[in-house]
Amino acid sequence: MGKVAVVGIGLHPWGKFDDKTITDMAVEATNRALKDASLEWSDIQEVVAGEWIWGAGTGLNLGAALTTVMGQTGIPTMNVFNMCATATNVFRAAYNVVASGQKDIVLAISGDKSPKGFFTWMGHTPDSMDTDYLRWKTMGLTNPGYWAMECRRRMEKYGTTPRHLALAKVVCSRHGALNPDALYKKVFTVEEVLNSPMVCDPLRLFMICATRDGAAAAILCSEEVAKKYTTKPVWIAGVGEGSSLFGDPTPVLGLLCAQYPGSAPLVSESYASSQMAYKMAGIGPKDMDFAEIPDNSSWHYLQYPETLGFWEAGQTDRMLDEEATLLGGKLPLNPSGGIASFGEAVAATGLAQIYELVVQLRGQAGARQVKGAKVGIAQTYGQLGNSATAIMNV
Repeated sequence: MGKVAVVGIGLHPWGKFDDKTITDMAVEATNRALKDASLEWSDIQEVVAGEWIWGAGTGLNLGAALTTVMGQTGIPTMNVFNMCATATNVFRAAYNVVASGQKDIVLAISGDKSPKGFFTWMGHTPDSMDTDYLRWKTMGLTNPGYWAMECRRRMEKYGTTPRHLALAKVVCSRHGALNPDALYKKVFTVEEVLNSPMVCDPLRLFMICATRDGAAAAILCSEEVAKKYTTKPVWIAGVGEGSSLFGDPTPVLGLLCAQYPGSAPLVSESYASSQMAYKMAGIGPKDMDFAEIPDNSSWHYLQYPETLGFWEAGQTDRMLDEEATLLGGKLPLNPSGGIASFGEAVAATGLAQIYELVVQLRGQAGARQVKGAKVGIAQTYGQLGNSATAIMNV
């Protein structure tokens, strides 16, 4: 497998855009990535696109929809659907195309248009009243229900307090306020978070991410081609993909069961994907300078540093107390501001994380720059035990 670099990145703003289709947003992100790489559309040799059911017909075939608008040059297009881990899997698939020598210049693109409110099973809405919708909606099992159960278990096991849950939001908001691309730039206080409405005990409204639209793109090149376009390439050191391990005590999103007593790590799909990426990169969690992790809720922010091996289980609480996850701390988490500062655009989030990795490793992050950043990791978590990881370095 050859070396692969990212030479261009593009980000469509996050928000709600009723006047834009998923294709419109993908086109904008693609054009920004092309400009960043000093490339033309005719230079792209293949497209790997992230699809999602909420983008209507074009969302299920985003690659072809994009090439129809950008120009029908006859290149291959591949559509990937891996729940919330879609965009990072898009990135991994694009990497494999280039690293294997099939193509030299590949576009990874993903977009999302989310329905309003908390997600239910597969995004069903009241005008799709089928059996699955009635079964899940009437049980009230939107995503925060799962996260709240895990959060309660953590509080019982490790002594996590509501203040720690609030601090997770506060830290992300402090980073997001420094990011011109973030949707939410308000810096929250612990008191404001703790006074927000209770959604699913112990998770309050400001401890849970919003749902939003967005799109992001990255252009991947082989080593020889990358040298023609940049003198400071950002390299892909490792990629990983995982599904749940037998014995994982975590209730899997979309299922109403858990294996107990557990004999595998919590969110084992994320553990598996990160271990694959570490092995490929030949480095470990202690080598990371910063990380973009899923912070769909405060529970995720507390759990994922432990799942990824940054420190022992139950220690994120102490790291928050010591401000170790802030910029300038031991290991900055979500210098972009994370999903808390953007909202979750399900199929696009992973490439937004990749965007942040590239900006940081180029040293272009401005006020939120992680000093001396040489290695970063991005991790996404998805429904039904889907997870993907990317490690990049300079």
